[in-house]
Amino acid sequence: MPSLQPFCTITGQLEMNVIGQAPGGMRINFPFAGAATSSHWAGERPVVGTDYVTVRGDGHMDLDIHAVIGEGRQKVSYAATGVSLVGEERGVAYPRELITFQTADDSLGFLNTAIAVGLGSVNQGTLTLEVYLVAD
Repeated sequence: MPSLQPFCTITGQLEMNVIGQAPGGMRINFPFAGAATSSHWAGERPVVGTDYVTVRGDGHMDLDIHAVIGEGRQKVSYAATGVSLVGEERGVAYPRELITFQTADDSLGFLNTAIAVGLGSVNQGTLTLEVYLVAD
């Protein structure tokens, strides 16, 4: 039976760039920047990316995320898709993501064949995301 193993915690600040009403719903880009901590490296690593959001008819958001953790040869690119559930309080959301990775960093090469799940919250532009590797 597969299990979830903690991989990293991502925290950051989101900005909002409203694209407008599109055929699939309201399009909003959320560029973000912050830091990632993990037992797989010492200290914090910078995180930068963009969450391309489509607000659905039911108010929840479809997510398409592209980001990079780290710098130099220690970069890890990741892509995620998912849904963010809108909270009852304005400015609060709960992202649920499926994540894949690409890296040239030999010490993190295992990520090139891994999938992960991200579970978190956004409160007034502050993101906190716990990332778990799916282990079999």
